[in-house]
Amino acid sequence: MSIAGILRRWVLVSAVTGVLALLMVPHVRAQAVSPSPAVSPAAIGSSQPVQMPPNPNPNQPVPTAPSPGPLNSPAYVDTGAPGTAPGTVPGIAPGTVPGTAPGTPPAAPAGYSSGLSTLDVIYKSIFDDIYSKEAMARWTPMTLGGFFTGEEWDTPYVFPKNSSNGTPRHAWAEGLGGVLYRAWFFAFVYDNDIGPRHAPNNNAYVGQYTLFVPLNRRFEWQFDYLFIVSDRGGTSNRYHGNTGDLTIHNRFALSESETFSQLFELAVRVPTGATDNGQGVASLNPSYSFWWTPAPNWAVRGLTGPVVPTNHAPTSGYSSYFNSLAIGRYFKGSDDGWIQQLWFYLVANESSTISGPRPRESYFSLQPGLRCRIPFLSQVGTGYWYFFNSLEVPMAGPPHSHEDYQLLWAVLYDY
Repeated sequence: MSIAGILRRWVLVSAVTGVLALLMVPHVRAQAVSPSPAVSPAAIGSSQPVQMPPNPNPNQPVPTAPSPGPLNSPAYVDTGAPGTAPGTVPGIAPGTVPGTAPGTPPAAPAGYSSGLSTLDVIYKSIFDDIYSKEAMARWTPMTLGGFFTGEEWDTPYVFPKNSSNGTPRHAWAEGLGGVLYRAWFFAFVYDNDIGPRHAPNNNAYVGQYTLFVPLNRRFEWQFDYLFIVSDRGGTSNRYHGNTGDLTIHNRFALSESETFSQLFELAVRVPTGATDNGQGVASLNPSYSFWWTPAPNWAVRGLTGPVVPTNHAPTSGYSSYFNSLAIGRYFKGSDDGWIQQLWFYLVANESSTISGPRPRESYFSLQPGLRCRIPFLSQVGTGYWYFFNSLEVPMAGPPHSHEDYQLLWAVLYDY
């Protein structure tokens, strides 16, 4: 693909993102008078009539995001499993077709040449088969240098295959980084007692729908919509149930190899929610994330980036910087068992205020969780179903706050 073609796509993406940003930024960026976004909801004084979002960082979407991908390890000779390319069996190098010279990749099926139009690439990325052996044979590594010169911009989305050591490219709650997906999920979050230390109990309930829409191998959109947020707030300090904010993520695949992949992401939060529930926040959140498998059945993920409010809502807070690091262990399980493709993982989240008056406070939490496939739903649709559960526990935060915990359940479907 020519550099001119790449630039045209950058102009298109920039224009879309720019329009969204202009719609949600009615004023010049100013520091709000509300508490710091890095402060836990529990840190809000009893004199504040407005509650912050359930998430300790109000500029971050509610932690969700299980990752898609029904992948199995070739080490178990499961050559027909999604994520395992044809011919990937023990004793044969990944990407090698039996009967051919070592290193010869499988031929891509007809219809996926670089001559496809932009609309054809988008249509095939969203609706085409990605789970058959022929479709998964289209996977090839993407280099960082090829981000501007590679043909992946004109290639339909490819299901992310297993690594060379057999580890699936799965993600977990608050661990989506490093990989592009094609899936949607519903998540329910329960926050226990997020109110100030001496205030009446205030539990929060949040429902979220997330949709991943890949447009090609290098780019996709992720939409996070809080369809219900319920907690105490407003001048009456009673429970209110409203819709929350919409966050649009522009996700760019920088590179993808057998054992490592990385993304750049720009999240645009649109203030569609009510301030009574700690919503109504407009912000920009550029970030870098990676996925890495250091050993068979082990994976490490990380994400880092600032969160900058762009409106004057009383819940906007100050700019903050967010870091996340996660590690997980995979257990394939039996193909005919009740427990399949099980992950146990641990996510560490840290958020620090980087603007506003001092002292600037930080928040740190640990979030253990699990994910597994739901085999009895395998006959529903043409994709795969997964269940997720996690528990986030604050470990350190502002001294005037009290500890609470957050439970998350989610059901995901690879479409």
